[in-house]
Amino acid sequence: PAPPAPAPAPTPPAPEPTAVQNAPAPTQNASAAPALPVQTRVAQPPAPVVPEDELSADPGDKEAVTAAKLQSLRVNLLRIATRLGQSPRNTVVAQVIYRLELAEQLKSGKKQPAAPAGRGSTSSFDRAVALAERKEKDQGADSDLGFSCTILLLGKSGTGKSSTINSLLGENTAAADAFRAETKKVRMVEHKMHGMTLRLIDTPGLQPSSSDISYNSKIMADAKRFTRRHKPDIVLYFDRMDQPARVDLADLPLLKTITATFGPSVWFNAIVVLTHGSSAPPDGQNGQPISYEMYFAQRSHVVQQIIRQAAGDMRLMNPVALAENHPMCRTNRAGERVLPNGQVWMPQLLLLCFASKILTEANSLLNLQEQNAKAAKAAAQQQKVPPLPFLLSNLITSRKPFKLVGDDDDEYDDASDIILGAPSPYDVPKDQQEEMLPPKQVAVPAPDPQLPPSFDGESVGHRYRFLEPQSQWMVRPIVEAHGWDHESGIEGFSVDKGFVVFNKHPGNMSGQLTKDKKDSNVGFEGGVSVHHTKKLVTTAGVDVQTVGKQLAYTARGETRWKFCAVNKIAAGLSASLVGGALALGTKLENRWKVTPGAKLVVSAGAVSANKDVAYGGNCEAILRHSDDPGNPNSSTVGMSFMNWRGDVALGGNAMSSITLGKDTQLTARANLNSRGAGQLTLRATTNERLQLASLGLVPLLAALIGRIRGD
Repeated sequence: PAPPAPAPAPTPPAPEPTAVQNAPAPTQNASAAPALPVQTRVAQPPAPVVPEDELSADPGDKEAVTAAKLQSLRVNLLRIATRLGQSPRNTVVAQVIYRLELAEQLKSGKKQPAAPAGRGSTSSFDRAVALAERKEKDQGADSDLGFSCTILLLGKSGTGKSSTINSLLGENTAAADAFRAETKKVRMVEHKMHGMTLRLIDTPGLQPSSSDISYNSKIMADAKRFTRRHKPDIVLYFDRMDQPARVDLADLPLLKTITATFGPSVWFNAIVVLTHGSSAPPDGQNGQPISYEMYFAQRSHVVQQIIRQAAGDMRLMNPVALAENHPMCRTNRAGERVLPNGQVWMPQLLLLCFASKILTEANSLLNLQEQNAKAAKAAAQQQKVPPLPFLLSNLITSRKPFKLVGDDDDEYDDASDIILGAPSPYDVPKDQQEEMLPPKQVAVPAPDPQLPPSFDGESVGHRYRFLEPQSQWMVRPIVEAHGWDHESGIEGFSVDKGFVVFNKHPGNMSGQLTKDKKDSNVGFEGGVSVHHTKKLVTTAGVDVQTVGKQLAYTARGETRWKFCAVNKIAAGLSASLVGGALALGTKLENRWKVTPGAKLVVSAGAVSANKDVAYGGNCEAILRHSDDPGNPNSSTVGMSFMNWRGDVALGGNAMSSITLGKDTQLTARANLNSRGAGQLTLRATTNERLQLASLGLVPLLAALIGRIRGD
């Protein structure tokens, strides 16, 4: 019984010369074909053109089933192209088959040689062509392909949506008028053609005026409700070929309404149809007529650019097709309407729609969209790396715990409160210390300021006189003398308030807001300290800061333990949220009182987010100059390091302030990092206006000396 089976085999090779007559690879054999699980046979030259049907795949092999289904999509596309009178080597067909081949390679992870001339593997292409011709011969040109396509038509009123429906279906299915809108409600037209089912969802025309946004929104809402029952495969957006370029920008609100209703994904499977395709091109900028191809390219680019703006995705590249529904349009011998470039537009438009539907089915079959979404999400998460150096610097900053008014600083003392030359309270036992009575305080009312007899704008007495409230809210202006507001120099304000929770947990919250002509910054810091014992304190707080164009929300907490008279250790944790990314950090801090009036603070920490870690440390020495508590003069020297992504940054800073006379204070600051960047600042503060004015002569003298020396 075996010989009768292959007896009819010689008949299928009849179309083989037709399938491979343009193939430049006569030496190909079965090894170049896709790895489909077919029956064992001898590798002979005619084997590639005797393809197996997709039903021959082993159901247990998922890869083989997927490959067979993709082959079935190729065959359907080639059969559709043949029934529409298009060649298998049509540009649209070749591009779709190449994309199917590429998608299959990406899904399987196999690397194959580059496809020639925008086409997939020659063997698989020839197999698909041979199988399509065989099925067309066996089943007939009018057989049912089991293929359906639902198309949603959108566009402005008067662009020719209904006329295009009549042209595609070959009958007056939809009422059309050149001077008024005929479609009043959303409806669907179903038609059988070439063994396929075509469903067209016609919608009322949209109005381009910005005053008709509510009208357009109502139409789009009706269309969205209709598409919930009949999900469209393809979207056709209609515009006119002969529309002036200056009118296109007015369509942006209309396109944004479509995007807001259906979402940006509505443009992923959208095709732009330019009606009135036989319109003559206008003159160019130099007054000379431009070619039809150049005019078509310009109109396509303008419409595509506006769609990108409405969708918010500059990567979109929607295909553009032409249509001409005028009864006087030029036709060929078969009675088909032909455009000025010689293209028969109706089969080309239908082929473009069906090819897009096949690509959509291939994406769902290979599940590429989900993979791309996961990859895009992972890439976005990697890109959302918070500014770890900034968060780390904020974490290792030393903060004092809050204390209640009247707390005994003998048992809980900060090293900054110890002044040089004064005996330390830890040097003398508490029972041997002399009792220090607080000085008597006498309330002396301050005299009222002398106000001018009448209101004078130049006098600040009226402007700044106010009664101090009792709510303990401190509101201060943020003054920048060289800011954009030259009249007052006020760029923002700050708010500060202290509070007590349950009459035993002190806290404080402060915030500030600054604004200039371009940027604005918001900052908030609040915290509460819980004194477990006189030597153990826990502080928790929340910070809100502006980082670039985003807000950084940080929750922090640390516990400080004074385990001996001259040493305190603190450990803390933090969690920051910046731009949807979470960063966690930890720190350790040691405060050591070297001598009375001198202290050393060493801190180190690390912050991690999205498998990215930044760590660093800081060492700072502070020395007080005077034993007078009211004298703020001190000197500070610090060193810091930070390592982020293998980049190590070192830095050093120094600050010193001294008092010159009674009313003048001089402050010097300097910093330098390992990258060679540094800063030196010298600031003088005085109440003597003559001395203050004389400092302005320093840059003038420097500039004058530079002119004399020729610098």
